[in-house]
Amino acid sequence: MHKHVFLRIVTTLGHHDEYFQMRADATGKMGLSPLQKCTAAICMLVYGSPADIVDKYVRIGESTTVECLDRFARGVNEVFGAEYLRRPNNNDVDHLLQTGEARNFPSILGSIDCMHWEWKNCPVAWKGQFCRGDHGKPTIMLEAMASQDLWIWHALFGIAGSNNDINVLNQSNVFNDILEGQAPTVQYTVNRTPYHMGYYI
Repeated sequence: MHKHVFLRIVTTLGHHDEYFQMRADATGKMGLSPLQKCTAAICMLVYGSPADIVDKYVRIGESTTVECLDRFARGVNEVFGAEYLRRPNNNDVDHLLQTGEARNFPSILGSIDCMHWEWKNCPVAWKGQFCRGDHGKPTIMLEAMASQDLWIWHALFGIAGSNNDINVLNQSNVFNDILEGQAPTVQYTVNRTPYHMGYYI
């Protein structure tokens, strides 16, 4: 993560939630800084590490780290959700279509990719539901779509079971919207045949 992005998140959360402001306790001793709290939360998210791991270099106890993660996730959703955690609006669709056109893919809305993400801390009771083969490691199937500027505008984690690409696509909001007629309207013609919806690679 770029430093300016991290500092923007820290500053914005500090204005949004007093939990991310440095305060003095009853004895006058200063508490944890917003940098410590956000660093602990991001470390847990990025590395999937347990809460007590970050104590070694961030100097936060386990229960506080769990609270930091909870407040961080809620805060990011409340503050940045309307801008970054949403479906594309009409302007976004126009931008995606223009980008596709410039790259010789007229009327394309995006490129969908599915990948298996290793689930290192999968509960033992669930392991069999998320493994491929008898001795495989548990994975979660992730379907994602991103624009050329790395705006991830769709992400879906597959359900338990046989998570191949087809099964994930059957659960995908993107394709459900197409089937229900709620997908963005795109007009184009190929070989004199008109089409009214965009396509994905």
